[in-house]
Amino acid sequence: MIPFVILDATMTPAERARKILTGTGMCLLFVFAVGLGSDRYSTSPEIGWIFPFLGILLIGLGVRKGSIGHQFPDESDDEMTRRVQDDVEQTEREKNVGQAWASLEHHVLKTEIDESE
Repeated sequence: MIPFVILDATMTPAERARKILTGTGMCLLFVFAVGLGSDRYSTSPEIGWIFPFLGILLIGLGVRKGSIGHQFPDESDDEMTRRVQDDVEQTEREKNVGQAWASLEHHVLKTEIDESE
C-alpha cells in the first residue's frame, strides 16, 4: 500500500490534480456514508447534501480528462523545462537580432553624418 502513496516523478501536474480531485471526492462520499450510517448526519436541504454533491462533482472533474488539461499543464517536468529553455533561447536570439540591427543602423547613421560634415 505504501508504494501507491508516494507520488511518481513522471506524473504531470494534470494527472496529480486528477488524483487529488478524485480522492477528495471519494473521501467526501465516504464521510457522508459513515455519517448516515451512524445517524450523525442530517439530510436537511440547507446543508445536508453538500458532501455528496460536492463529492460527486469532484469525482466527475477528476475522471474527465479534457477539462483538467486546460487548468494544469499536461506535460512532464522535463518537457516543461525543455519548452521554457527553448522559449528563453528564442527570446535571446530575437534580442540579439534586434541589437545587431540597432548597431548596424547606428553605424550607418554615424557614417552618413561623418560624410555630410
